[in-house]
Amino acid sequence: MSDPRSKSPSSTLDRRYAQIRETIERPPEQRPTTDHIDAIGEWLVGPARQLASGAAAFDEFSWRMLATGLPLLRVTMHGGTLHPQFLGVTLIWWRTTGQTQMTLISHEARESVAFRSNPVLRVRESGETLRRRLDVAAAELDFPVLHDLKAAGATDYLALPITSAFGGHYAVSFVSDRAGGFSDQEVTDMTRVAQRLSVVMDMHSLRSIANNLLSAYLGPMTGPRVLAGQIRRGQGDVITAVLWSSDLRGFTARSDRLPGERMIEILNALFDAQAKAIHAHGGEILKFIGDGLLAIFPIVDAGLAGVAARNALEAASETLDAVRLLVDEPVMAGEPPLKIVVALHVGQALYGNIGAADRLDFTVIGPAVNLVSRIEAIAKSLDLSIIVSDDFARAYGNPLASLGHHQLRGLATPHELFTPMRE
Repeated sequence: MSDPRSKSPSSTLDRRYAQIRETIERPPEQRPTTDHIDAIGEWLVGPARQLASGAAAFDEFSWRMLATGLPLLRVTMHGGTLHPQFLGVTLIWWRTTGQTQMTLISHEARESVAFRSNPVLRVRESGETLRRRLDVAAAELDFPVLHDLKAAGATDYLALPITSAFGGHYAVSFVSDRAGGFSDQEVTDMTRVAQRLSVVMDMHSLRSIANNLLSAYLGPMTGPRVLAGQIRRGQGDVITAVLWSSDLRGFTARSDRLPGERMIEILNALFDAQAKAIHAHGGEILKFIGDGLLAIFPIVDAGLAGVAARNALEAASETLDAVRLLVDEPVMAGEPPLKIVVALHVGQALYGNIGAADRLDFTVIGPAVNLVSRIEAIAKSLDLSIIVSDDFARAYGNPLASLGHHQLRGLATPHELFTPMRE
């Protein structure tokens, strides 16, 4: 383990804009002690591509570079990504902590002074190589991060542009704490081998972007299934799940009255409130349908149906509370409170690829899906926030208030519907 007294110097980027996603700490006995620059170059285009993540590859790269005798204190790599929440990714290795951290940088960071005044931004955008000696007077240092590095004992800073196969540049930086900094030969060696980093980083970046996009648009359970190859039309599984259908009341009148941009902001806040509760209780949103959404809480074992039902009902209750609190948010200024209805049903559905040959949707279909949408319509007519089916009530196993039997549109047999006691 690393010395607990060793700490990474503080970052100049506000931590509100950064989210640590992965931390790697290689055991001392697994850290290479000797290596050669040419061997590292060959490793980058071969075995490094078999490692589980970009962070793992970068961690091993940094230890290998240190093992050549380079006087390294810190190594970093910075690149962009394609993600609705995050602008880019940063990998940082410190010799003093023995750790590599992968951090995602949010889009909001772009407006911060710390982001705009970072030398890696210049390297990435202009393709410029930056070299700064740090064993000079503080007044001579032209970037804030260089002051942090100098305070940590650094003597030399080198930042290099690395061309990506997808266009643009990564930025790689090497920092020394040896008196006198890097030699000219060391700078040449680091520049030469760093160019091969793009091979492994492009591969991991592409994999990460695919995961990000599929998870954002399809969900964290569905996205990996598609990435794993379940992409043929008609391919799918019959699953048992709690089905969730929710809808905003009065959407049409409100959208007629408000500008489109304002309505989008309100819908985003509404969907955020629901998504947090659904995901926190093991559910997954399959699709947004106008002002409503369809979600599932999978039942992997018949004996766990009650657990899934309780999770779904707790998520519905938390959603209603969260939606009520939105009235205090700036986006709702001057607007009446939002009201939604949630319908829950337990049943089987086909979970897979449906659609045209060249335009598919990964979703659920079947009678159970139709039934839960009909229950949602009953919830509106009865002015109730949560209504559940008789199948849900049986799975749930706890007391619910009966609403009697109702004829659901398009279904021959009436169903007894229920609502939570507090409703």
